Amino acid sequence: MRRVWLLALRDLRLEVRDRAGLLSLLAFLGVTLFVMALALGPEEALLRRAAPGVLWVALAFLSTLLSSRAFALEVEEGTLEDLLLAPGGKEWVYFGKLLFQMLLLLPLALLALLLAAGLFYLPLEKGLPLFLTLALGTLGYASVATFYAGLLARLRGREALLPLLLFSLVVPVVLASVRATAGLLEGLPLEEVASWWQLLLVFDAVYVTASALLFPLIMEG
Repeated sequence: MRRVWLLALRDLRLEVRDRAGLLSLLAFLGVTLFVMALALGPEEALLRRAAPGVLWVALAFLSTLLSSRAFALEVEEGTLEDLLLAPGGKEWVYFGKLLFQMLLLLPLALLALLLAAGLFYLPLEKGLPLFLTLALGTLGYASVATFYAGLLARLRGREALLPLLLFSLVVPVVLASVRATAGLLEGLPLEEVASWWQLLLVFDAVYVTASALLFPLIMEG
């Protein structure tokens, strides 16, 4: 756990220090939401119906970019092999990279929700349930994105290959997140939304466990 936290905090410190990378993520998020709101037009009812899908598409692409950056710096600096040479299992590298992404994704997801609320006329009365949906959805997506980013870290053209491999596997997570978010924004009872949370929990547990078990094998190969 100490290694996991040290790796995550080191990556977070480097990301914050490199303001260009963080600003590019913020710009991407803002531009994506603004362009989609502009393309859908001024009709309030249409914007509200489209908001959950637009929000999660933006978060999905944001997580993809962030996971690619998490390993790109290690490859550029030649430090990935140093991490793998540390004694013991290699699972801690996976969990450190995943924790780093979650520490950035959750604040960015909250910011995206606030931007979407302003652009798409979304009510935010159910703040805590919405935050729970964001946490479960981003964890499921980031767990697979981290695994594939590590798998492709040493390959050329990894930025193009990562979305192709990733999106087909995380479709259930994105769909469940969209449905849960839409249900909350439509004012459905929490009991009806809970089934989508349970589905997200199952996917999160399966994806995180499988990725952690397979990560040492693909990195050593």
